[in-house]
Amino acid sequence: MRTALARATENPRAQWSWGVVATDEMIGLIALRRRTPTMGTISYILSEDTWGNGYATEAVKHVVAFASTTGLERLEGMHHPDNPASGRVLTKTGFTRTGTCDRRIDDGTTVAYQVYALPLLYAPLGR
Repeated sequence: MRTALARATENPRAQWSWGVVATDEMIGLIALRRRTPTMGTISYILSEDTWGNGYATEAVKHVVAFASTTGLERLEGMHHPDNPASGRVLTKTGFTRTGTCDRRIDDGTTVAYQVYALPLLYAPLGR
């Protein structure tokens, strides 16, 4: 929480985080991180018992709309190969699969994550 509050005061801001809420209960988290002045990454996690109800898709749509107001020109997202549903969320929200990225996981092995990208049209706040 301290980290999120500290990042909220950065200028330019490097990270935004939101809770995903359904039926008055927080069921997950979603974040947007500025990686370069023009490129950001999106990540999300939901409670397993809420999967398959469209909550991730709706949350990603909202964050993409918000990201369009930040000056970012491109968003990227990735998912573990054992989680194709997350890839479907990204494609449903306009992302295109661009390749893979090797990531080291907890047990020290390397896994090829699926990488997606979405070009953004910049729309300043208030317009």
